[in-house]
Amino acid sequence: MDNIYKYIGRQTPAVLYCEKEFDLTPGECYGPIIRNVFIIECCVEGFGSVIINGNEFEVTPGDCYILLPGDTIIHTADSKNPRKGYWCAIDGFDLRFIFKEAGITSLSPFAPKEFFDELCSCLKRMVSEWGKNDAGKALRETALIYEFLGVLLKNKKPTTNDDRIERAIGLMETKYHEHLNIDDIAREIGLERSYFSVLFKEKTTVSPHKYLTSLRIRKACDLIEKERCSISEAAIATGLDPCNFARIFKKETGETPLTYFKKKK
Repeated sequence: MDNIYKYIGRQTPAVLYCEKEFDLTPGECYGPIIRNVFIIECCVEGFGSVIINGNEFEVTPGDCYILLPGDTIIHTADSKNPRKGYWCAIDGFDLRFIFKEAGITSLSPFAPKEFFDELCSCLKRMVSEWGKNDAGKALRETALIYEFLGVLLKNKKPTTNDDRIERAIGLMETKYHEHLNIDDIAREIGLERSYFSVLFKEKTTVSPHKYLTSLRIRKACDLIEKERCSISEAAIATGLDPCNFARIFKKETGETPLTYFKKKK
């Protein structure tokens, strides 16, 4: 996999490496390793385990699991009957969001058992395509990734735009103190920024930027009034630039911070 990392960050999902794995040594251990791509594995025979960030998960026949970029991974094979199966490395712009929608996380890496045959079939066909070298190979591989994701999402209720806006508001309410911007939020909920802004305003009557800024000013006011924080401390604690705080505050409230807080005394 040494040469695949030049492809990381691509927009269109792509297969970066595929392999049939039927010759593991009993008791073999690989890792720890941190990858920058998504790994899909299907176990068709034998046993083993995968340790994700220190949490160990048993691997048995009929298991399909997805390993996420940035996690620390250790693979082990059973000492008597090592696992056999197929695996591939893939990457693409929206994959993290899609896997998250499917319920795949570092603490819950397994796909539903009832979908194993379909998922494993996709993986087998990816392995088959990997050895080819014609002009349509990349397109067929991308189609197989989408087929895999479509199977994975079979039992998930479609996410509505209202659900996405509620998630966006939840992100603002919990992460306003971080360096959060509208691009980050739109990307997190899987919408293009301008479309997200239109939907958000339809639901809340204000733009996402206005909502986030008003929230930050409200939280800053609470810190200044209730916690006796300085204006600079409150600005930093709510994700605002202390140098621009007075200007933003006046735009939101119609008053300077000094005038506003004098009235509160």
